[in-house]
Amino acid sequence: MGRRTGKILLALALATGLGLVAWAADVEAGHSAYVIRDGQPLLADKDPDAAVVTKLKSHHAYTVAAISGNWAQLNAGSSTGWIYIGNLSREEPPDVNSSAFSSQASPTTLSAAARGLDNDATGYANRKGEAASAADVEWMEQENDAIGEGDVKAYLKDHKLGEYSRGK
Repeated sequence: MGRRTGKILLALALATGLGLVAWAADVEAGHSAYVIRDGQPLLADKDPDAAVVTKLKSHHAYTVAAISGNWAQLNAGSSTGWIYIGNLSREEPPDVNSSAFSSQASPTTLSAAARGLDNDATGYANRKGEAASAADVEWMEQENDAIGEGDVKAYLKDHKLGEYSRGK
């Protein structure tokens, strides 16, 4: 697997995990819902390539007017539009600041992280050590930063995942 494919798969795994959490929240018509990330587009139609009506804020409750397949119609002030249901949550999302995550590793952290891993993973953690592990995390953060929203959207579209799945 190439580095680019690996990065896209990592981003997709993170995005899919968030989508599954939102799906499990069971958003319903007539109730409030939150978008899981700030700036999520509200679309003119149930199509991920539809015109953007407005951008939504993550810590604002929106009224779900209707559910149609994997899409929810939201009322956002004077605007009404559609959003893929995997981008919604019944609960307000946590206030996450990615800069709060540290790439600093400590021997205690490495030891705790290695517990419960299989022998290969434990051996890798022991061989790498603190400095190399911190460098790995820093590398992963740089790789993640290099993946643009367009890359993720293209991957989802090519593989018919998320809002590009057939369950419209």
